[in-house]
Amino acid sequence: MKTFLALSAMLAVCALPVDSVSALSENLFGLYYDQAATIDEIEISPNSQQVLYLVVINPVSDNGGVQMIGGFECSILPAAGDLLLGVNFPLVAVNINGTADNLMVGYGQGLPVTSGNGTTLATLTVLTLGNNPEGYLLQPASPSSHPNKMAYLDLSSSEGLIVDVLPVSGSHDLPVFFFGDYTVEEDRKWGDVKSIYR
Repeated sequence: MKTFLALSAMLAVCALPVDSVSALSENLFGLYYDQAATIDEIEISPNSQQVLYLVVINPVSDNGGVQMIGGFECSILPAAGDLLLGVNFPLVAVNINGTADNLMVGYGQGLPVTSGNGTTLATLTVLTLGNNPEGYLLQPASPSSHPNKMAYLDLSSSEGLIVDVLPVSGSHDLPVFFFGDYTVEEDRKWGDVKSIYR
């Protein structure tokens, strides 16, 4: 039965048009513990200062792959008790909203897209209470260029397109980053349940 369900799930994904599958991983913002955009969950010491990276994943506009980003906008909602202490940018930039949690940023020159897997838009310094299952949310800036949307500016084209993005979680209501090791913990609990029936 398990094999049948696994095969059914794989066939369902394979049945999607190629454009639908690739669209699932385009134009995403995420928060990560590393610039390579691989660590979205980590256990750390409580009451400590940490660094997080706001990253754009696979930026693509109507003109194809984006080579240069002129700015971006989003807001960051930290887990309860955590504080955003500051934000830095990889280039000279102006943050119109002026806060670390509500970002509407224009770079002084185009930011090159270094990799489809992740280009750092900003570096955040946070003070965290430690492990918290609430996690961090990415949401639209206030105000936003497009209502209820996060976005970046594609400088690869002469017209400078504003491109809407989603959080890597797929929803503004789902966390993109956790201080804690909840995935491993859930896997361990499921393993404990399965061992009862062996």
